[in-house]
Amino acid sequence: MPLESDLVPYQAVSAIAARGALVLAPHADDEVFGCAGAIAAHVAAGVPVRVVVLTDGAAHGEPSQRVQESRAAADILGYGQPEFWSYPDRGLRYDDGVVQRVMQALADCGADLLYAPSPWELHPDHRQGAAIAAEAARRSGVRLAYYEVGAPLRPNLLLDISASAETKARAMQCFASQLGYQDYARQIRALNEYRSYSLPAAVAAAEAYLLLSAADLDSGLAEALAAVPVSLGGAPSPAAAQPVGPLVSILVRSVDRELLAEALDSVALQTYPNIEVVVVAAQPGHRPLSERCGRFPLRLVLTDEGLPRSRAANKALAQARGEYLLFLDDDDWLMPGHVARLAHVLQRQPHAPAVYTGVALASSDGVMLGQTFDLPFDGIRQLAGNLTPIQAVLFRKELVAQGCRFDEALDRFEDWDFWLQVARQGAMVHLPGISAAYRIHPSSGVHEDSGPQGAPTQRIYEKWQAAWSAGQGAALMQRAWSCSDLEVELASARDTLDELQGLLAEHARTIARLVQETSEQTHLIAQRTHVIAEQSEAITRQMQLIGDHSQQLAEQQRVAQAQRQLADERQARIDDFLRSTSWRVTAPLRWLSSKLKPRA
Repeated sequence: MPLESDLVPYQAVSAIAARGALVLAPHADDEVFGCAGAIAAHVAAGVPVRVVVLTDGAAHGEPSQRVQESRAAADILGYGQPEFWSYPDRGLRYDDGVVQRVMQALADCGADLLYAPSPWELHPDHRQGAAIAAEAARRSGVRLAYYEVGAPLRPNLLLDISASAETKARAMQCFASQLGYQDYARQIRALNEYRSYSLPAAVAAAEAYLLLSAADLDSGLAEALAAVPVSLGGAPSPAAAQPVGPLVSILVRSVDRELLAEALDSVALQTYPNIEVVVVAAQPGHRPLSERCGRFPLRLVLTDEGLPRSRAANKALAQARGEYLLFLDDDDWLMPGHVARLAHVLQRQPHAPAVYTGVALASSDGVMLGQTFDLPFDGIRQLAGNLTPIQAVLFRKELVAQGCRFDEALDRFEDWDFWLQVARQGAMVHLPGISAAYRIHPSSGVHEDSGPQGAPTQRIYEKWQAAWSAGQGAALMQRAWSCSDLEVELASARDTLDELQGLLAEHARTIARLVQETSEQTHLIAQRTHVIAEQSEAITRQMQLIGDHSQQLAEQQRVAQAQRQLADERQARIDDFLRSTSWRVTAPLRWLSSKLKPRA
């Protein structure tokens, strides 16, 4: 049973020794979130640090703002200024061009330590960066320190960042554009504090790393770790991650084309970890080749005489040591997952002699033409024509012991002849999808006179007709005799299709007419609605006026009533006065006064 210390370090270092360090950050902020403590420790020790931000970060922010944020954080950490390679955000790809660029950066700054996000990361740019870094470190012979940002890794080294935690916190605050999405600073701070769980109490925070040597990477450890994101065993080691899966021999017949370098580069980038490369020179004077093709061993088999295609293929079969074999012509190429996906199927189909997948057609300068070979397996159709280019097929070496060899009497279509031999041992498994490319260009005359009436095809027919079984012959005859019936059915189907298309067109016209009518009715309704709205508005205004008049009339009535009340009150006072005693007593005086008043 493993102890705790077999699973996570119980001691922390204060710095990771290095002459120089190169930090790969998929996005502006990863260099700080992931390894600001390590950067600060290097700066304090006088170790030069170069930071490369791989993508433009445009998917989650304004690139220019993210550049300024990264530069502000760099000022706080004190390592200098980051550089920006501006690959598309979420578009970073593991390819040899990027690997070579990282290798050049390592050489330029004299770094012997490369930092990169781990294969366990969630973001695709982080995982691509992990693969790029692993290959660049392996080829350059430097150490690789995987760091963690979005997902924990299984560390073999913990770095005490207690002294630089506050500096890291200030640097993280520079990335305001990203902290607006999530409080990443709080989460990273919590991760760093958690990493002190197995450390002495004096350690307040730590960064976790998986530190690998070039030898570890050369053993296939990085690929094994990426393939098994969650390990249940002890601390990772090269011995625990030896290449998994049968050895695959990739066999290249070479006439020393300039394109050979591209073909070998595509092999170097294969994700399958257990490959050997055998290059058979098909002519004397072949230029020397490296003993390595990426991380894979390469053997160049020379010749003193020119070898036709079939003889070169048989020589390659004799040299192959792998359990699985795959041919690659020196002007074609493989996509990174090609061997892995084919080997995965062949391992799980123990009775299948071979598995093949789709191949894209490319022009002489490597531009995709938009056409593919990706046909399902059909043994009868294979008798009439080849189903796939040679690099599409992964087959078992045991077929060679069973007598499958390239016919050296054939100078063209020797691969078709070979697949016919393979198919006699069992049906070939078809794996749909495209993971290799086939270049169409004048080369050995393969594409000349290649139709059913061509001489190369006729030679294949002449060779195999005698070997056809009764069932195969009957199936071919059935297809030939049913051709006219199928043509009639096809013509009928086309007529039916034309009728359906006519009906569909009529329905489309009807729908268009209904849509037009509906639109007109909708417009009319809109007009009527507008009129009704205007009328309603006029009525509302009239009602408002009536209301105003009613208020005025009510006010006038109130005033009139008040005036009548006042008049009534005055009349009542006058009546009271006339009935009063004083008025009666003074009546004679008022009469006398009227008599004595002089007349005008």
